[in-house]
Amino acid sequence: MAKSFILHDESVNTLGFRMLTSGADLSEFRRNPVMLLQHDLLIGRWENIRIEDGKILADPVFDMKDENGRRIAGRVNDGFIRMASIGAWPPDELSYDPVLKYPGQTGPTVTKWKVREASIVTIGANHNALAFYDEKGSAIKLESSEQLIRLFDPSNGKKTNHKNEESMKNFLLTLGLADTASESDALVALRGIIQNSDRLKAENVTLTARVDALTKQEREKQKNEAIALVDAAIKEARIDAKAKDSYLKLFDNDFESAKTVLEAIPARQSVTGRIQNAQSHSAAGLADIQKMSWDELDKADKLTVLKDKFPDVYREKFNDRFGCDPQM
Repeated sequence: MAKSFILHDESVNTLGFRMLTSGADLSEFRRNPVMLLQHDLLIGRWENIRIEDGKILADPVFDMKDENGRRIAGRVNDGFIRMASIGAWPPDELSYDPVLKYPGQTGPTVTKWKVREASIVTIGANHNALAFYDEKGSAIKLESSEQLIRLFDPSNGKKTNHKNEESMKNFLLTLGLADTASESDALVALRGIIQNSDRLKAENVTLTARVDALTKQEREKQKNEAIALVDAAIKEARIDAKAKDSYLKLFDNDFESAKTVLEAIPARQSVTGRIQNAQSHSAAGLADIQKMSWDELDKADKLTVLKDKFPDVYREKFNDRFGCDPQM
């Protein structure tokens, strides 16, 4: 038995369209798996018909009682003929959805179709040649775009995917084109969008790099400022030196909030400062007390404070009021 043949794959053929393997109906072909020569002479049958990796494959069984069958079997076995071709009925369903299109595809994508036969051929329309038959079973020769258009014309009574046609119209409108625009117009518009997208991506990379550089500079500037602020707060005794790392972490997480918190901490007075401040308050208090009489001090309940803090003044005020020294 000769090796398996690839009867069909999903590549774009020389006529510009392609057919989905998933949409192939093999039921009729399995019931009558005839093998023709050039879609014409019967030379055998196909066995082990199967689908693998998006391809339709089968094994040839040549009719060795037939002269043509014996002749082609010899040429196949000797490696002179290596191609096979699917013979199909006109498509049942088409799609013009650009999502299904492959590079180089100018025609539609056939999404539903029926296999009629498979032939041994010398040269095909693509890696696996293709032939179509009309309703009468006569082979259709696709030698021009006009014949291809007639084959795909929905007026022939075949189904077309109206949903996909509507999708195509919406796609054209999305591109800013009229819904009657040609596929070439759509491709030009789409290429423009792709080129613009590539340009924007390149500009975005450049701008991102610039922003990253500026952000790095700003963070470095803030880091140096944070260190200076924390060191100043330590020097002013507003925070303990042990808390330096904690404050720097706060600055790293939220610079402005950390700065506000640090500025709100009042400076601590030194011991000398506190003594001088107390002396200042004491001097100010003594001046006020000296202006007051004994009775005014009594009413203000300041005699006890006067006796404790300024005993000399207390003695003087007592003597003025009672004419004698108090017993201290």
